[in-house]
Amino acid sequence: MIRWGIVSTGRMAAALIDAIREAGGEVSAVSSRTGETAERFAGEHGVPAWFGSAAAMAAHDLDAVYVASTNQAHLADAVPFLEAGIGVLCEKPLALNGAQAVTMAETARRNGAFLMEAMWMVFQPAFVELERLIGAGTIGPVHHVRADFGFPADLDPSGRLTDPRLGGGALLDIGIYPLSLAHALLGRPTRSAAEAVLGPSGVDLQVGAISVHGDAVSDLSASFLADTSLEAVVSGSEGRLRLEAPFHHAPRVTLHRGGDQIDAWETGYPGSGYRFEVEEVHRCLAAGETESDRRPLSDTLEVMHWMDDLRRQIGVRYPGE
Repeated sequence: MIRWGIVSTGRMAAALIDAIREAGGEVSAVSSRTGETAERFAGEHGVPAWFGSAAAMAAHDLDAVYVASTNQAHLADAVPFLEAGIGVLCEKPLALNGAQAVTMAETARRNGAFLMEAMWMVFQPAFVELERLIGAGTIGPVHHVRADFGFPADLDPSGRLTDPRLGGGALLDIGIYPLSLAHALLGRPTRSAAEAVLGPSGVDLQVGAISVHGDAVSDLSASFLADTSLEAVVSGSEGRLRLEAPFHHAPRVTLHRGGDQIDAWETGYPGSGYRFEVEEVHRCLAAGETESDRRPLSDTLEVMHWMDDLRRQIGVRYPGE
């Protein structure tokens, strides 16, 4: 049984505990910035050990950890485990920027440790079905990807979504989903153009990007202001595939040609949607693999560098950059 540790005690940490157990793993320890917080969370979720820092938990007997801290802390929280040879599943985005992500990848490779970004979308049944349908030539060569992710968010200036000290902004928090979808299907773009609405704190509250990938184009957006469709449409020369909302864990994929719906595939599932990425970590660790071929570090790094480029265009910088 894979023994897990959890870094941080927020909503995602609690969600992953359920997913880990559903996937047959054991949650052995949790860490937080204070021992009191970690102890309280451990008691609430039946975790036997707790620590007042990630570095302290790195000395515990673990096979893997899930890093659920805010964006600016991913590098510091992940490195002690990677240096100890403990596998890391790190919440998306992998780091605050491409340079930090490269440091994490190099640390993992130097120590022979597993590292994967928790981009749960690519392990979803809908994503697997999308790839199968495209591979079967259902819509011909893909020439266009459109995806949006938006919701009216709590814009508390001290909250993680809008505080630049915590790596806030729509692009890093939710824009990474449309970008990762387009990257998985089209590869890294040769050029991109981005525009954004910035909030009082200087981070992006709404961002849109048009990018060219060879003979294909992606039209992607993220918003903390608008209630968007949360859908994705992948279009080829012979039709289009629609990932119904929410596209990053779509309950259904439909095929359209012209104005007609031709076919549909149900892709919903019972239980936790995060268990699929946990199962991939378990598979990789059992096989002695240090990267997932479903979410290799090369893909994560390319998306991180793409986001760096978009942030430069819209004028968003984080402290220390």
